[in-house]
Amino acid sequence: MDVVGIIAEYNPFHNGHLYQLNVVKKKFPKATIIVVMSGNFLERGEPAILDKWTRAREAILNGVNLVIELPVGFCVQPADRFALGAMRILRDLGVTKLVFGAEHASYDFSRLADLTGTIHGDFSIYNESYAKAYQRIVTQETGLDISNPNDLLGLSYAKANLLLGNFLNLYPIQRQAAAYHDQNLPKDSTIASASAIRSGIFTKKADISKYVPKETLEDIKNNLSLSWQDFWPMLRYRISTSSIEELAQIYAMNEGLEYRIKSKLERLGPKATFEEWISSVKSKRYTYTHLSRIAIMILLHVKNSDIEVIEQFPYIRVLGFDETGKAHLNNIKKAIEFPIIAKVSQKIVKNKLELDHQAGLVYEQFNGSRQEYGRIPFRR
Repeated sequence: MDVVGIIAEYNPFHNGHLYQLNVVKKKFPKATIIVVMSGNFLERGEPAILDKWTRAREAILNGVNLVIELPVGFCVQPADRFALGAMRILRDLGVTKLVFGAEHASYDFSRLADLTGTIHGDFSIYNESYAKAYQRIVTQETGLDISNPNDLLGLSYAKANLLLGNFLNLYPIQRQAAAYHDQNLPKDSTIASASAIRSGIFTKKADISKYVPKETLEDIKNNLSLSWQDFWPMLRYRISTSSIEELAQIYAMNEGLEYRIKSKLERLGPKATFEEWISSVKSKRYTYTHLSRIAIMILLHVKNSDIEVIEQFPYIRVLGFDETGKAHLNNIKKAIEFPIIAKVSQKIVKNKLELDHQAGLVYEQFNGSRQEYGRIPFRR
């Protein structure tokens, strides 16, 4: 039986995601579909609009068989580390195929991974971000444009697959209609970008009902939709009350960035918004996304040692499943050497889930719903 993997954020779960699931079911009608999903904080350095339990439930109700949480230490990372963390989980769960959306589904991502796996470019130019430098060098090596977000993720998945022994086959699906960053809700389609849908939710100036499944629409109506605006007071407090030495210990803080982060906030004063602060810190060297990820690290007080623990002591955190997903877990659990976690205890938090537990405690301060203790996977 085919076991198909998807790596997702579902922020929120929308019709484009439903389209992808329908393609998988048509291509692999007997497959078990496993999704490795970001939790409450995301790869681009943002809090999720709805919590991980709500988004996992939406996925299961729309045809996913099993949802596993990607630990926050991998969620809030550049594409290569994000991909590697997710792919390790898929490998351990016995996944044989990976389906993902791409702006250029015709690209041979496995071949691109072979061509670019040993890139050694000059990434030290201070008026160019690492991401821009990497894209430029890949284009030079391959002659192909990989600047689009989903193409970049596709290449990262292929490189992770190569690193892990080519354990699965890659199946890119052509991204439909909306571009990744498109802020406009299309009038002639029921598929819109997640960015446009979130914008419609936050501004309350657009009807998103035709772009999301009924479960997502109901959840948006009944739950708080969170953004950086909600978490900014806590982040501002963290920066203001931390010393330069303490900020320097935060994961991914380098090149003296802690001085810039703190001094810009002090100059702006207490009325500054998150957007004003991050725009003042941003430069050609430091992109918005890079700074947003570091902001999450500050918010959660993530240090290098926290990331090392996650990498050295893996686990499988279950967020939701149906009967097919449950059967797959039962079949595979004897082959997995590390814990499959369905319910949180104090012992598990101390030994395995300390960082994810901390992230859950921060998130629940703003959405008002418990994220760790007392939560069990959604079951259909």
